[in-house]
Amino acid sequence: MKKLLYAILLSTLLFSATPEQVEQYLSVSYSEEQLLELEKQFSMMQNNLSENNETSNYDMQMLPIRFREYLQKNLSEDEMDEIIKQYRNVLLMRFISAQNDSEYDPKLAESYVKRIQQDSDESARIELAEKIGEALYTKDSIGILFDNLMKPLMQNSIGGAKMNEESMKKSRERYIKMMMETGKIETVYATKEFTIGELEELRKIVKTPVMDHESKAVFGATAYALKEFFLSIASRYDLSKHQR
Repeated sequence: MKKLLYAILLSTLLFSATPEQVEQYLSVSYSEEQLLELEKQFSMMQNNLSENNETSNYDMQMLPIRFREYLQKNLSEDEMDEIIKQYRNVLLMRFISAQNDSEYDPKLAESYVKRIQQDSDESARIELAEKIGEALYTKDSIGILFDNLMKPLMQNSIGGAKMNEESMKKSRERYIKMMMETGKIETVYATKEFTIGELEELRKIVKTPVMDHESKAVFGATAYALKEFFLSIASRYDLSKHQR
């Protein structure tokens, strides 16, 4: 039994992604920019919440550290090599660049999607783009984010102790549905300049097992990076104001 345990631990240490691979991944996937934006946004939120000087603040510099740590532990060297290889695909690079447009406007994107949904000639485009969005924002991946981030926040917030299992289950379902719909809209808008052929190729890329694993790892890393911060603000988060 001990020999088996040691073998498993040793194999995990030997084959986990290297720090160099993680840095390369962050560069090619635009994750570095996203982490900086997260750090900026949540720093502003923390400053707005910290009206009481006695309240201790969470060190936001831990966000990128924890994100890197999780990826390194949960992706192997071989997986990371394959993921980085995929991100060098020109088509995927175009898509990621469009996804990370600094001028992205959610309302404009929603308006665009509603408009083309009324055009029968765009039905094939919408169907392909939505399938790409479904592959990127799966129930399993979003469920990881809810279970490891939103659920602890809700349980430790004001009024959280009153939530029963059924209420939490419904909140989880609503959260997953909302995130999937948001992901679809974002994807349809980000691919508005893509041809049908390019959309078909992009769909094949994002549907590969290694990209599915990458998606789960990124959602898990996001939850791991933000969990301590979310718990630090839980006592100031009134659940009744955020429930539908």
